[in-house]
Amino acid sequence: MSFLTKVFNFYIEASIHVALSVYSLTVITLLNFGIPYDENVCYVVFYGTIVGYNFIKYGSEARRFYVVKTRYVKSIQYFSFICFLLCGYYLLHLNAAAFIVLAVLMILSFFYAVPLSSSFRNIRNSPGIKIFIVALVWSGATVVLPVVNNADIMAFGEASVQDVVLEWLQRFLFVMVLTIPFEIRDMAVDNLSLGTIPQKIGIKNARKLGIYVLVVVFALELLKQNRLGTDAMTLLVVIVLLVLALIYSRVKQHRYYCSFWVEGIPVVWAVLLVLFKNWK
Repeated sequence: MSFLTKVFNFYIEASIHVALSVYSLTVITLLNFGIPYDENVCYVVFYGTIVGYNFIKYGSEARRFYVVKTRYVKSIQYFSFICFLLCGYYLLHLNAAAFIVLAVLMILSFFYAVPLSSSFRNIRNSPGIKIFIVALVWSGATVVLPVVNNADIMAFGEASVQDVVLEWLQRFLFVMVLTIPFEIRDMAVDNLSLGTIPQKIGIKNARKLGIYVLVVVFALELLKQNRLGTDAMTLLVVIVLLVLALIYSRVKQHRYYCSFWVEGIPVVWAVLLVLFKNWK
């Protein structure tokens, strides 16, 4: 295995790429509402995502996260600890309301991986709700958190409460659809008791459902005050990309299809939005 391949695998497996995706969605919210770049929120989301996802992937049981055997997982553990410290630093710069929002999301994420007791499943393994919890945490972190931390700026801006609610609902639905290719991929290993969308209605119907939901996402954009502007044009391009991602999703797929290409769609969205905003 070449050095570049090892670096790329670490980038994926240490959750840096998924963190970049969540970071990108946060930047999109700032751009959509004309909020200046908020490094405190963006870096809390970025580093917090790395810590949270690595805890879920490598330490569903708390003991396993602290006691690991392989050098590779240890390197991810050390990296996660550094990210934890950086997240803590930026977290101290959030306002009180944003801190409360983040605390709720952190608690939800913790119990997503760790069961309340030995007699209960964790949220991740509870039938039918995994996709909704992921969408709830992502939409909360990338919409509610930046808006709350910049409430003073929002108060003097043109965006209404309705626009914020629509943005959150769009993000919630978008993340739900973004998760479907992962659920299709994991059908080969997921227990049937999980009751994921592809397990319940089949792969073909899961794709159709995702496309219908994306139509709703775009329709919600038309209800905003800035409808048919740069935001809507960019969203339409991204929806097309996600539709293609759904269509080509398979149980047997390339190793990086979901973990890099599908997960990278929010990054493309942010880049396009920045380019269009600057061009305009």
